[in-house]
Amino acid sequence: MSATFGLSAARAQRRMENSGAVAMDFLRDGRLTMKGTFERRSAIFILGFHDRRGLNHKSVYLASSGDANLDRALYEAFREAYNIRFGRTDERVVPSVRDRRQMTFQSSWNPNRDTNISLSYYPEHTSRFPGDSPSGRPIRLIYNFTGWTR
Repeated sequence: MSATFGLSAARAQRRMENSGAVAMDFLRDGRLTMKGTFERRSAIFILGFHDRRGLNHKSVYLASSGDANLDRALYEAFREAYNIRFGRTDERVVPSVRDRRQMTFQSSWNPNRDTNISLSYYPEHTSRFPGDSPSGRPIRLIYNFTGWTR
């Protein structure tokens, strides 16, 4: 997640590669998918790019440790760190889109008027060890920069 907003796709990819990530897919439809590690866990990174202004979306999908308690503890550590950095926010419990019986925990921050940060935890995914798909990963951290789309 070291790539800063506004970088070109080539520079963002090089910066991520310097951090140990490997491209999984070529740049398509303004998105680049990479695989690497984040906080010592396997992670899928998806970077989105504005046509002319560069990087405007970055997200990381963290693999499960296989232990629900460890996954929840990492999510809580992220949440507390972001609360300290960007101000306290309430956690929302939202039913899963696919199965209404399953819950998702979400928190959001707006550090400035152009940036939105979203942190999500999907407890039903903690027992899975997914392949290269972001959909089966329990912790998701998403940064959106909207300054160029208004």
